[in-house]
Amino acid sequence: MERSLMSGNDVAAMPQLAGVAPVRQPRSEATFRALIQAGRKALDEKFFDEVTIEEIARAAGASVGAFYGRFANKEAFFSAIQEITVADIEAQLNAQLARPEVEAASDAQFLAAVAKFTVGVFRGHRGLYIASFKHSSARPGAWSPIRRLGYKASGLFAAKLAPRLRKLGKPASEREIRIGLQFMNGLLVNAVLNDPGPLSLDDKNMEAYITRLLCSYFGIEGGRRPRRAKSGSRRAAR
Repeated sequence: MERSLMSGNDVAAMPQLAGVAPVRQPRSEATFRALIQAGRKALDEKFFDEVTIEEIARAAGASVGAFYGRFANKEAFFSAIQEITVADIEAQLNAQLARPEVEAASDAQFLAAVAKFTVGVFRGHRGLYIASFKHSSARPGAWSPIRRLGYKASGLFAAKLAPRLRKLGKPASEREIRIGLQFMNGLLVNAVLNDPGPLSLDDKNMEAYITRLLCSYFGIEGGRRPRRAKSGSRRAAR
């Protein structure tokens, strides 16, 4: 999925994080945004522990002093990446669910859209998921933004899915819907962190398998059987 970065007004309005200097001036905002983008890209290429502040500053076209003028240390920088990325994803999800074609989609098509969006999030931000998990063993709360995002997204999906299920006479409580979506999220988290196979995150049929899973759980017809790979799925390498 396309990765955006919060607008200037959103960056300025971001809740104050420990070790992160407030963004007030346009030049400071531009540097802040460039550093965050560089951090995101670095997470796609290597583990966060392997990334140096010098590398981040260089990739952002900034100095090490400019980095420390905005972030107390790498931990504060990582927290900012997490919070901004979560806010970006939530904004993209709200926009996606408000699209007329999503509203007009059949029930199976709606679940396919849920699968496509969610798989796109995990593929587009796998480095952040891995770094957040690794940090959680040493820093309590490091996984909290990811957990918060999952809970928020499930709530937004549930609000749209519940009326559809009621029309079909299916169980439509928020808890039942969240449980179904938990199966999807658990599968994707496992694919990112462990890649146990046989279905990898980058498998071209991942979306179709998840759509089929959701359709089966919610009792909705229309989840197509994924095409069988000719030579087995290829596991993504880091």
